[in-house]
Amino acid sequence: MLDLTTLMLVLALTTATAVICLLVAAALNPRVPSIRFWAIGLSMVVFGALLQSARAYIPIWFSAIVITQGYFVLWWGARCHQQGWAAPHFWPTMATLLALQGAAFFLLRDSLRFSIMTHSAIVVVVAGLMVYEIIRIRPRPRTLTYAWCAIWLVHAGLYLRRLMLYGLDPAYTNVTTFEQGESVEALNYLEGIVFIYAFTMICIMFLLRSLQDELKTQAMHDPLTNLFNRRAFEQAALRHLEGNRRTGESAALLLLDLDGFKAINDRHGHAAGDAVLARFAELLQDSSQTRDLICRFGGEEFLLMVANTDMNKARQLAERIRETWQRQQVQVGRLTLSNTVSIGLTPVPVDSTLSLHELVERADQALYQAKQSGRNRCCSWPLTADDAACREGEQRSFVQLGSPE
Repeated sequence: MLDLTTLMLVLALTTATAVICLLVAAALNPRVPSIRFWAIGLSMVVFGALLQSARAYIPIWFSAIVITQGYFVLWWGARCHQQGWAAPHFWPTMATLLALQGAAFFLLRDSLRFSIMTHSAIVVVVAGLMVYEIIRIRPRPRTLTYAWCAIWLVHAGLYLRRLMLYGLDPAYTNVTTFEQGESVEALNYLEGIVFIYAFTMICIMFLLRSLQDELKTQAMHDPLTNLFNRRAFEQAALRHLEGNRRTGESAALLLLDLDGFKAINDRHGHAAGDAVLARFAELLQDSSQTRDLICRFGGEEFLLMVANTDMNKARQLAERIRETWQRQQVQVGRLTLSNTVSIGLTPVPVDSTLSLHELVERADQALYQAKQSGRNRCCSWPLTADDAACREGEQRSFVQLGSPE
């Protein structure tokens, strides 16, 4: 069997190779902070393993501090991956953990047994945290989650075995050197080599999954408003309509168009127009429920499919959106802008055999009627001869409430 020093060097070389892979991945994908923390954590483990192989010259408690701190950085990476961004308070948290575990190892520096037990206990706790962070991801990638949990639970199991042996087995309670516990340490180092390779591969797979999700989001959402684009809305709406037929729920479709929007772009530039569009998109999101579908239909037009509703409630919602929007003030630098919206809506009956395109056409006819009737109002399909289905709002075109100096 290889001696412990050789195993330590092999583990350090294995971890160094993994670190290089993760550092390259982190450099190529700076918007995925978890990879950066995983690379830093493994770098610390490499350094600690090298220090441990030189234990004849460097106190063993020093290498234990470095390796254990590396595990905490790995946990922080998992926390960032679960949240989807770089979690705040990294430095204060790491400084606190370093002070606590550093003090513990320094106080136990004369007892190899208790140092090993402390290190093992910390690894078990961190492994539990790693599993906890990943299972909190929503939506959770099932296969990757199972693989992640498996390698960390095996890793925790071996360190828990190590903790129990040094704590209870008379053969290990009086050890003063690593060589006296060679049978335990050799197994842990061999497992560590396999663990590092497996962990690195899963980290890269999580990175690829994140990139796939990002590309999917970009393909399905409008970049300015983060609402569904037309293609994504069509796919989701068709599933919505099919589900409504099965469950017996009615729905409503609203087509919304910002009045006089071209004047905003012409007078104040596209940056001002983009700010107005983004703010209106926020209003639609605030006004909708979880199951509702919102789409930037094109330019200044938006579609809203309201789930499980009747026409009375849909009209109330449309009117509420219209009234709220005409009171909105959009700040663009020193300029304050106000705008109105015209809305056409149509029912989506449970037994409807109309296609989505036909439903949009009906909503478009109602919107056309709202525009022809003076804008800033809601009209519903079917249209009546006396326009009784139109709700007239305050007739208000684009208003400039402030101007730059």
